[in-house]
Amino acid sequence: MSVGRGAILIAVAFVIGLILLQKTDRAPSTTVKTPTVTVTTSPNLTLPTTPTTLGGHTPSSVKVLVVNGTNTAGAASRVVPPLTQAGYNVLAPTDATKTAKSSTRQSVVYFTPGYDLDAKIIATRLTLQLTAVEALPATAPVANTQEANVLVLVGPDLAGASGGTTATTGRTTATTARTTATTARTTATTAHTSTTRLSVTPTTAKPAKPATTPTTHP
Repeated sequence: MSVGRGAILIAVAFVIGLILLQKTDRAPSTTVKTPTVTVTTSPNLTLPTTPTTLGGHTPSSVKVLVVNGTNTAGAASRVVPPLTQAGYNVLAPTDATKTAKSSTRQSVVYFTPGYDLDAKIIATRLTLQLTAVEALPATAPVANTQEANVLVLVGPDLAGASGGTTATTGRTTATTARTTATTARTTATTAHTSTTRLSVTPTTAKPAKPATTPTTHP
């Protein structure tokens, strides 16, 4: 029995040795963690491309009244097209009061509260300096502002740029035409006078009677 137990103990020791040997031969396992990368996207930036995107209100929501502050007929109407093409709500143009016309020396772009930036954009479109932009005074230069947000008072500078040269040219052409007509009438009168002179038949002078020699009696 002692021999059998010894053999069993040897066998058990052998199995335990094999198990321990297998555990020591295995390579230690390693865990590799991959870092998490967070990608952030930048917001899209939209750069302004036209004056209307620089701020202010949408042109279609801005009421603009163009007022003629000069004695040049149609000066306000000639300023309307560029503003209409830009999309502004342009009201029917009108004349300034007599007081405003007598004191207007240059164009002014007036604005009501909250529309100062819109007035600056409109001044730029009309090739005016930003110094021409002012707040609408208590006494407006027009009898009825028609609840306009921006009021453009047309002075001699815009009136001349809009059509003053054409008007001057027209007046010069008319004067030249009148001068030509006067010259033509003068030429016709001169020709008529010359013709009258040529048509006069010269009068033939009658020969003088010979003088009678008195007879001398011997």
